Amino acid sequence: MGNKIEFKLTVLIGFFLATCIFVYGFNQPTEIKEKPPLTEYFRHVDGYENLGFVWMADNHVKMLQLDDYVFANFKRDGNKPNLYIGYYYSADKAYRAHSPLVCYPAQGWKVDSKPVIATLETGPYTINYEEIVTSFGRERELVLYWYQSHLLTNTQVYKNKIDMAYNKLVNNDEQHAFVRVAVPFEDSPYADVKKSAVDFINAFYPRFVEFIKAEG
Repeated sequence: MGNKIEFKLTVLIGFFLATCIFVYGFNQPTEIKEKPPLTEYFRHVDGYENLGFVWMADNHVKMLQLDDYVFANFKRDGNKPNLYIGYYYSADKAYRAHSPLVCYPAQGWKVDSKPVIATLETGPYTINYEEIVTSFGRERELVLYWYQSHLLTNTQVYKNKIDMAYNKLVNNDEQHAFVRVAVPFEDSPYADVKKSAVDFINAFYPRFVEFIKAEG
């Protein structure tokens, strides 16, 4: 009984501290130093052909309040992974990113599977991500996505805000992002499609880390 009470108190204290960080830690805005465009980092991804960037309509960029983004299609061995990174320089935009669970149905896509939370170790980095399978008519996609604050990753907005608060205190940095990798497929086995997605993440993620660590 005592252990349960201690655990609950620890959780409550943790949320109280996180709330204090958000209330007081973000009062002093971080100086924003813009970096080179994200597209400069993703013109080339090792082992993949860049099929071209997708440019979003101005009203979509404005709605998402994006400070920068990359939206591009790649190709290798018949697979065509699509990469989207929406990047923000300040913490006040923490809720602007949209989960595929919201934006895919809004565009007429169906979510055919329950979200699965998983972890990927890529080099020295850990990515906590969520995956779903979506469809639009005969089109199907395996979609992997996560929120990113510095080198911390998570699948929930509120957890991302805690990561952002930690990043603010430790690195004096408010930058954060939403990352999505989508791999179209038809009749390919799930294992093959998942491997394609993981291989692409392993290939592009070091470039993203370079961007995150780059000085403005």
